[in-house]
This record gives sequence, C-alpha cells and structure tokens, in this order.
Amino acid sequence: MQTYRDEMIDFWANIFRACRLSTTGLDLETFLEAPTQHLDRLGLSDAVEVLAGGHLPLLPEQAAVRREIDARFPLPSAPKSVPVAMRSFLETPPAFLAPAT
Repeated sequence: MQTYRDEMIDFWANIFRACRLSTTGLDLETFLEAPTQHLDRLGLSDAVEVLAGGHLPLLPEQAAVRREIDARFPLPSAPKSVPVAMRSFLETPPAFLAPAT
C-alpha cells in the first residue's frame, strides 16, 4: 500500500473533486497513484493551471468533446506548449483583432 504526505493528498484530492473524476469511475486512491497520467488520459491535463487561474476545469464529458474536436481539427502550427484552450485563439484570432482594412 502506497503512503502519501498529507499535502500531496490535499492538493490532488482538490484536483480530483474539482474535475469531478469520481463520475468517470475513478477513485481517489487510484488517481493518487498517477494523477498527471489520469488527467492526461481524460483530456484534463490543464486542470491544475485552470484552477490556479481561479476557474473550474472542464467536466470529464466536456473534456471528451474537446479531445474529439482536437482530433478532428488538429492545429499543427500551434506550439504544443500553448494550452489547448488558447490554440484555436492563436490560429484564428477574433475579428476584432484583425487589422482594419
């Protein structure tokens, strides 16, 4: 049985709850064994960053839709270091940012 420091449990338990990972059938103990791998697999790799920004991450169902959209419409020129949520913005800026003609 793996043991964890209280700070680690608290940190990842908050992520687990915020992402509502129990709705995926995942339990906290299993999640703690490899939290970043589970988040990556579920399309929630940006959850820590999103929470740090004061927002809730996508629900697992929403993340699944985002993965499907990303698979159908890949953005090859966007750097991989850019968060998924910003890639489409970088590829096609909104009309109000387009130069005036």
